[in-house]
Amino acid sequence: MLDPKDEIKQKLDVAEVLGDYIQLKPAGVGSLKALCPFHAERTPSFHVSRERQSWHCFGCDKGGDIFSFVMEIDGLTFPEALRHLALKAGVEIPAYKPRPEDHTKERLVAMHDVAAKFYASTLADAPFGEAVRAYVAKRNIPADLVAKFKLGAAPDSWDALVTCLKRNGFTDAEIVQGGLGLQRKSGSGIVDRFRNRMMIPLCDAAGNVVAFTARQLPGATELDGPKYMNSPETPIYKKGDMLYGLHLAKAGMREKKSIIVVEGNLDVIASHKAGVENIVASSGTALTTSQLRTLARYTKCIIFALDEDAAGFAAAKRVLDLALELQKDPNAPQFEIRCLIIPDGAGKDPDEIVAKDPDLWRKIAVHSEDVIEYVFTKRLRGFEDGSGAAKIEARKALVDELLPYVAKLQRPDSRHLYLLRMSDATHVDIDSLQQMLAARVSPKAVGSRQLAVGAAPTAAVVLPTVPDTKIDQAAAFLFGVALRYEGFTKEILSVIREEMLSSDLWKTLYNALGIVYHAAEQLPQPSAPQQTLFTRLRTWLDAQGKLRETSAVNALALRMDELLVGLSPTEVRQEADRNITIVSQERNRMLRSALERDIREAELSGDDEKLQQLMRAYRDIVSRR
Repeated sequence: MLDPKDEIKQKLDVAEVLGDYIQLKPAGVGSLKALCPFHAERTPSFHVSRERQSWHCFGCDKGGDIFSFVMEIDGLTFPEALRHLALKAGVEIPAYKPRPEDHTKERLVAMHDVAAKFYASTLADAPFGEAVRAYVAKRNIPADLVAKFKLGAAPDSWDALVTCLKRNGFTDAEIVQGGLGLQRKSGSGIVDRFRNRMMIPLCDAAGNVVAFTARQLPGATELDGPKYMNSPETPIYKKGDMLYGLHLAKAGMREKKSIIVVEGNLDVIASHKAGVENIVASSGTALTTSQLRTLARYTKCIIFALDEDAAGFAAAKRVLDLALELQKDPNAPQFEIRCLIIPDGAGKDPDEIVAKDPDLWRKIAVHSEDVIEYVFTKRLRGFEDGSGAAKIEARKALVDELLPYVAKLQRPDSRHLYLLRMSDATHVDIDSLQQMLAARVSPKAVGSRQLAVGAAPTAAVVLPTVPDTKIDQAAAFLFGVALRYEGFTKEILSVIREEMLSSDLWKTLYNALGIVYHAAEQLPQPSAPQQTLFTRLRTWLDAQGKLRETSAVNALALRMDELLVGLSPTEVRQEADRNITIVSQERNRMLRSALERDIREAELSGDDEKLQQLMRAYRDIVSRR
């Protein structure tokens, strides 16, 4: 019987899993490519092989299988990724049974799952869930959305949830650590943190409940606490990282190629009701670079819903400033920021708009504008209409305010056009503005940033993880050919010598290839291995615990899929011969250099016998050329 991990890998295709997160495009038979979600790039260096069920990025050198991808992009532990993919594959894994020795985060996630189910059952049919049921009905939230967002009700009780959690094996200390309980103000024991509220579970990117937002019910007073009460930060919940609805927005992001960011959790629920599902909320907190970085892994277009007022403009500037800060990291994913402006009279937020007219929100959601265009237009209009527009200090302040945004632009024509608009408004000539811009964005900084996000060079493709020497490059190519066409392997092993390679990594791989290949040669013909050389080599490396070498083999195999696609066997033979010639010539050059050194030493020492031997060897090499 297969273990759950192997069964999941059999049932799920790597392209299907990764396609839920990134846009994959064909790159040959069985191969796909995409822009890497883990670093900045404009030309795809992220490759996927369906044949090998693996992925690798040749830009940042990350790679692996479906589990490593989900762990990397969603920030999950392996057990979390296993449960997430098991659900997708329809594979049963052993039920989670809380034990004291389990990892803290695993325990807290399991505890929140129990809590969410308790709150959901309370809302569904418990007598003390009636007040919340009435509130949900008043807000016209249908049953399917109640289930989709796992909405619930906290009963008006001091310890209903605590009792449930203890019955499921959780301790007082864990309940308090997870933010679901509080120490009693007097006496011993703990009580529920949330009482008599509508419960909105907060889920991580994989859909695991990690915290709650609890909304006050109508008729509550100030004595009942704030309108919205949130879980405290815990080992599984960081407020600055949370994006409400992210796990439900992935399909919408793939379809629309964008994500809309709103402020409130109920705005997300309302938007889903209207059919706009590419939406998340910052959960009422100020947006952070961590949240921007997370969204940029999933989509290259981030849209912020803003009011058409001063608060909306201030929010747009904060977002733009955050993006500028993030751009300082050359490895940060690149993305476009746009604004979705809610017109006056439509409603203060998506929740209110949908309540009035769902179709209006659908129309608003498809129209957005570049955030820099929005900030410039709004700021210049306000400056020109203001009473201080004639003052020199005001003009200097405007230049200082807007110039950093121009510096962010990649296209020279866009920079020039925005500088013209600044020049018209401030009466500072364009040459002066260009000089100020050049001083702000040094050539070195611009060059390094453009290198990180610009087009890839058109030179020959460099193979992965190989030192930049001619012989290592040729040897790596031949190694890759051997993985794809096993019939070449014996000849390749006879041409390459370990001492010719400068990289310890490729020396190890060369020896491993020889061991695996010759082991198969020793088998009787009827017992010849059915697995490919690639699979046998991978298995051998895994058994030896050589993770770095396994990663290099994966990367090389993916790159060879790209290099050899469409080539006939004759063309592959010709390319292999060309690289064999390179290796042979380089080997002879190295031998000649060594012999020339030895000949000089023999001449200096006066050892005529040794000199004659060396000269014969040297002539033999020259004649072989």
